[in-house]
Amino acid sequence: MTAYIIRRILWQIPVLVIVGLLTFGIAKMTPGGPFDTDPTRRQMSPQVEAVLRDRFGMDLPFWRQFTRYMFLDVVTDPKTGEQAIRWGAIGGNFGPTYSSRGARTVQQELFGERGGKPSRFYYSARLGVQALLFAVLLGIPMGVLAALKQNTWIDYLVLLTSTFFVSLSTLIVGFLLVLIFASGLQWFTVLPNWNDPIRPWILPTIALGSTSLGFITRLTRSSVLEVKRQDYVRTAQAKGLNDQVVVWRHMLKNAVLPVITILGPLSAALITGTLYTEIIFQVPGMGSLLIEAIGKRDYSMIMAGALVFVFFLGLANLMVDIAYGVVDPRISYK
Repeated sequence: MTAYIIRRILWQIPVLVIVGLLTFGIAKMTPGGPFDTDPTRRQMSPQVEAVLRDRFGMDLPFWRQFTRYMFLDVVTDPKTGEQAIRWGAIGGNFGPTYSSRGARTVQQELFGERGGKPSRFYYSARLGVQALLFAVLLGIPMGVLAALKQNTWIDYLVLLTSTFFVSLSTLIVGFLLVLIFASGLQWFTVLPNWNDPIRPWILPTIALGSTSLGFITRLTRSSVLEVKRQDYVRTAQAKGLNDQVVVWRHMLKNAVLPVITILGPLSAALITGTLYTEIIFQVPGMGSLLIEAIGKRDYSMIMAGALVFVFFLGLANLMVDIAYGVVDPRISYK
């Protein structure tokens, strides 16, 4: 397994490079630039813009801009004249942000504390993990229960609930939760207090995990119904094994494999921030910051958002593949 994990990690490098190249190319081809698309700043003089373009290397050839951002760059100290290697995004250095004119780095914006508060990544990651746990811990038992009670009122109720959540987007669910529980019943505040460790997280967690909950529930139900008809399940039941033993020891291990498959891309998307949920509930996460970066043509921030997502997607898929072997010993990593 160790060799398999190492191979998968090494394969992430060319994937990151390809995604970085495509993202960088699309960003550069988009009309406008970081110094003329930000409506919150005054129009700068041509002299100042020339200095900034030189500082960020925007006048260099495309391949040179990409390699210095993605891999490394040789910088010269203006005082001593000594040269040093400055690693790029592959080394974890996403560079300065264009919107701050180089005053702040991408790492500070995404992963740094702000006035004693946690980083934007913390808010997005915590919200995503909570939403994923909410969807999994409720979706799998509901799907199993619906399959075992097929064609009963319980099955119909679970199907109705899951279809409702799948049909509605996170945006609609978020607005409904705010209208009902914040504005109507006033169980929660419309303007959240993020110093509270629990209350402001409840509604955005439900909103973000609702669609995933419905999808996981329906997928689990379908998988259990398929496994339920297999010969080895009938044999176990014929031997007189307890129904709970048959379900949890024999059926669920095989039925949960399709659910595990979708958890890879699902967890990456949730952890790296979801725009609608963060805007509706005013979560100070990464989603809104990355959208603003696209509008302002903040190339370094755009690249960082794409690379962080791909990194977590690869990590989540690797964990999914490892979970396959844990759930089903018949699966080999060779």
